[in-house]
Amino acid sequence: MNIKRVLFSMIFGVLNFAAAYLLFDPVMSIVDRQFQEGDLYQIIAVLTVTLILDIGTFQEIAK
Repeated sequence: MNIKRVLFSMIFGVLNFAAAYLLFDPVMSIVDRQFQEGDLYQIIAVLTVTLILDIGTFQEIAK
């Protein structure tokens, strides 16, 4: 495995841990039944950005 693949694999892991951290609070508000419209926007934004970056990172790993 070359250095580029290792680097992008680490970026992929860090990106997903950051997304999980950012999604923890909105998901817990669902569990606590205190869900608000802002939580929905945060979930949509985090998932959209993470999905776009994950696809790009995965494509770089697969090359």
